[in-house]
Amino acid sequence: MKRQLADTITILISSMIANFLFNQSYDGTTILLSILSLFLFLTLVFLSTLYFFGIYSYRRNLAPRARIIKLFKASVFSAVTICLIFSFFNYYFAQNFTFSDLIFSEISLAWSLTIIGMISSRIFVYSYVSDQRENKRELNLNPKRRKALIIGGAGYIGSSLAKKLLNKGYRVRILDIFLFGREPLAEVINHDSLELFEGDFRKIDDLVHAINGCDTVIHLGGIVGDPACSVDEGLTKEINLTATKIIGQISKSAGVGKFIFASSCSVYGAQESILTEESETKPLSLYAKTKIASEKILNEISDENFSPIFLRFGTVFGFSGRTRFDLVVNLLTANAFFKKSMTVFGKDQIRPFVHVEDAAKSIVCALEADLNDCTEDLVFNVGSNDLNVTLHDLALLIKENIPESEIILEEGGDDARNYHVSFDKAQQYLNFKSDWTLNEGIIQVLEKLRNGEIVDYNSANHSNLKHLREEGLSVLTEKESNDWEEMLLEESYS
Repeated sequence: MKRQLADTITILISSMIANFLFNQSYDGTTILLSILSLFLFLTLVFLSTLYFFGIYSYRRNLAPRARIIKLFKASVFSAVTICLIFSFFNYYFAQNFTFSDLIFSEISLAWSLTIIGMISSRIFVYSYVSDQRENKRELNLNPKRRKALIIGGAGYIGSSLAKKLLNKGYRVRILDIFLFGREPLAEVINHDSLELFEGDFRKIDDLVHAINGCDTVIHLGGIVGDPACSVDEGLTKEINLTATKIIGQISKSAGVGKFIFASSCSVYGAQESILTEESETKPLSLYAKTKIASEKILNEISDENFSPIFLRFGTVFGFSGRTRFDLVVNLLTANAFFKKSMTVFGKDQIRPFVHVEDAAKSIVCALEADLNDCTEDLVFNVGSNDLNVTLHDLALLIKENIPESEIILEEGGDDARNYHVSFDKAQQYLNFKSDWTLNEGIIQVLEKLRNGEIVDYNSANHSNLKHLREEGLSVLTEKESNDWEEMLLEESYS
């Protein structure tokens, strides 16, 4: 609203200056009507054009240079619109209505002054904001002085990310309810630069306490996966969507410098073409719908000082502190190893895959990337172009490593996703490139299975769905005790 008001004032001032230079009337009423008509005309053209180009809506997280370019394009479009309006009136009302050169010159000057004013004011604001950011950045040049909060840091990706950040010298704080215990963080749990906050990110007091003192927030928390999200849809919406909005608002109020949100390539649904970040999203499941809705919610509260970064992960595979076996690569590999058979539903469906270590690496890249030159929205697909593979080809690759295993092909299945994703943007702007191939990830899982590190891959600890049904649901829906309220009430009568 502030930007619309500022632009409206710019148009008014420009209209007054143009009228003063070209209007030869000395009648106050005539001058006032002339200024008002010019102001209303330009306001209608400019504001509608700026809205059309997204200047006031979903472009707020663009870098300053990109926003200026967008504004310039919108200005050119507004000039074309004005010329078309002139042509329309002159063509259809040629006998009764004509624009004089004086009127055209007045409108042209007002248009030019408006453009100069809008661009100049934004350059001034962006320069000021940039100076403020530089001052903050100087305090954080040394990673050891930066503190990152990982919400859901004891999970599949979080346990790998924590280790990477600690190894790079960051101070790390983890907010987690620890549904799966603290074992996923066994390698780093005694690290001097690690803080563990056991709490629920749905609770504002836990969030405020955890975010305090952190300049980076990485939101990995939530109910993950289509089957798990379908167990209790109300709970899923509360955890994956409502809580995300609250986390974003508190992070923004706390002055968090970088906010990274873990999204998913599943937002693309089932599409045939190669998909980029600009492609239409067609989420099929509640999980995917909560991801794209969360992106929109965070975008709505973004501004020049708070610009969330969205990482849309491909289907994750590989070993981490808390390895999941409800994901297709790990599950088929384990089935092939233990059962000597793999059942594949929808053999021609394409999935983009990414190793869990590479998913964690992409977050570090986003954390350290200078995105001032990014001329697009801060949405990045995370994976590798080489890892867009059909489910049948995946099974064949596993069979190469376990020749005695059998592939059983079945039609259909509950999961109708089918998408081939481009990952060029992350490489260009985040300097991210996957280190792991699909075959290396399969071999890694096989080695862990052969070494006996995983005894029961079907246990609830390795499945979000099973754990949610057996234990997690009761924990997540448990009402907080109100004993403290009763104590205060009793004390008030003593």
